[in-house]
Amino acid sequence: MKTKARILVVDDNRSLVRIIEGILQRQGYEIVTAYDGVEAMEKVEATRPDLIVLDIVMPRLDGYQVCRTLQNDPETATIPVLMLSVKGQLDDPDLDDQAIEARLQEQIEGFEAGAADFISKPVKAKELEERVQMLLWFSGI
Repeated sequence: MKTKARILVVDDNRSLVRIIEGILQRQGYEIVTAYDGVEAMEKVEATRPDLIVLDIVMPRLDGYQVCRTLQNDPETATIPVLMLSVKGQLDDPDLDDQAIEARLQEQIEGFEAGAADFISKPVKAKELEERVQMLLWFSGI
């Protein structure tokens, strides 16, 4: 029997971490949590997660810095990172041109840092479940 994946959830918003943790635990995943970028790197070293759900804006090290550090280490470069964005979906009808441009820039920077995918806040349970499942599948987990 295959063991369920271990997922590291990183966000400085503790309430959001608990929400994401609950959603993913209901899917049977083992969840590890961290509340800033430095703690995230410590947890990666200690637990070697199969996937990381990572906020962008955090104290000490932001999500981009964490992602770049992971990508530059052969031991962690293959861990898929699902970045959390507060700026919204590109197809949100309430976004003006400036907001769309900001969202695109955020995604470009994230992909350049090594992110595998993005998900917008507020997190929708079904979307999170599907994105996590897809990234784990692509990783062979």
